[in-house]
Amino acid sequence: MKAADRVFGEMGFDAATVRKIADISKTNKALIHYHFGSKEGLFESVLDHYFEELSQNLHGALISNGPLSDRLIRMFDRYLDFLEKNRNFVHIVHREINGGKQMERVIAHMIPLFQFVLQGIREAYPKTRTGELSAEHLLVSGYGMIITYFNCSGIVERLIGSDPMLPKNLQHRKKHLYRMFETIIRALDS
Repeated sequence: MKAADRVFGEMGFDAATVRKIADISKTNKALIHYHFGSKEGLFESVLDHYFEELSQNLHGALISNGPLSDRLIRMFDRYLDFLEKNRNFVHIVHREINGGKQMERVIAHMIPLFQFVLQGIREAYPKTRTGELSAEHLLVSGYGMIITYFNCSGIVERLIGSDPMLPKNLQHRKKHLYRMFETIIRALDS
């Protein structure tokens, strides 16, 4: 699975081959086909693994104790930690949702998570049910602020002058995002 994760992350589903995955994992193609059935089956296993872990993290944060606003912040924090730990995930997902052959499969995993987050936002902040601060717009904006940092790290590196994935830079990014979300929360609380 690690080799498949790496190859799908670097090349995308379309360009990845079972042979390349087999070579990196030092196994043979037949064994991969035996366990996963096809490249599609292997890709689905990689996705399932990621989305299962992500779902557990987000659900665990939102159903924990404390005020809902604190739980949303915990969920946001866990999402950032997940992305930091699983850097290929961002590349796999975004390559596919931008027209890859596995776009529908990726979207099918993402929509339930997005709906879960939307429900939490709406419960915590009733003002987000409609209007310019609607939960949908907040989710898309927050998602963009988070994902762009990971997905466009080459551009970000040029902007900030060092590797954006260094722990100190990731910490600065988290603090910046907290401030952005605090500003939004103040607007929702007013």
